[in-house]
Amino acid sequence: MKQGIASFLILTLLVAGCATAPAPKTVNATTVKPANIKEWLSQNRPRRGAWLGVATGVLVGTLVGVASGGNRDDIIASAIVGGITGGVAGFAFGKQQDRLFAGRDLAVRQANYDRSQGYVARIEEVTFNPPNPKPGAAATLYVRYLVLGPNPAEKIRVRLFRGLKYGDVYVFGAGPNEFDIPQGGGVVESSVQLTLPKKVPQGTYSIEALVDDEKGRFQQVIGTNALYIVASAEPRHATAVAAR
Repeated sequence: MKQGIASFLILTLLVAGCATAPAPKTVNATTVKPANIKEWLSQNRPRRGAWLGVATGVLVGTLVGVASGGNRDDIIASAIVGGITGGVAGFAFGKQQDRLFAGRDLAVRQANYDRSQGYVARIEEVTFNPPNPKPGAAATLYVRYLVLGPNPAEKIRVRLFRGLKYGDVYVFGAGPNEFDIPQGGGVVESSVQLTLPKKVPQGTYSIEALVDDEKGRFQQVIGTNALYIVASAEPRHATAVAAR
């Protein structure tokens, strides 16, 4: 009986959500799990006022746990993920700035680059400042990346995507942010000011940045880092950046 009620409520909530949100891509009725923030954004464009919010997210997560016959810990985990998905949707974007951090010559030396390598790209740094923000606080998401091509007279246009994950679930994203790099390459830094939702759940999140080229001249590159959102004064340190 409980399973039937839970299934009915879940269906009702999902139908209501479909009025404002696009359906995810499916293959043989199975949701395609995004491999990175760019793919997630193509399936789930950010929606302003997505504060169906923590309450609805928690309810859906809890009901999914109940309907699937999960134990108490599984149900709590589903509720937490649901709440985070609703809460992080309330991020507010502020001022964004992109600038050339270093020119081609320095980038060539830094990457030990040779023109025979063709086009190369890598993410140097992904950070959140402060690294342990509190709900409702302002913060800056910073990305620094390097791109080089064989022609020093070429202008290279790149795209930057940014997002947040909780576990293996994407909960927020923004992009593409386009930037033209002059003289065949250089090092670019991009920062955006954010305001966290006042009720965003405490926990460890993963920041992800992805850089790619519309023309496919270089493979997309991804950089990640950890972000711990605190509800108390006790800070935790972010892990080192890992790019791939």
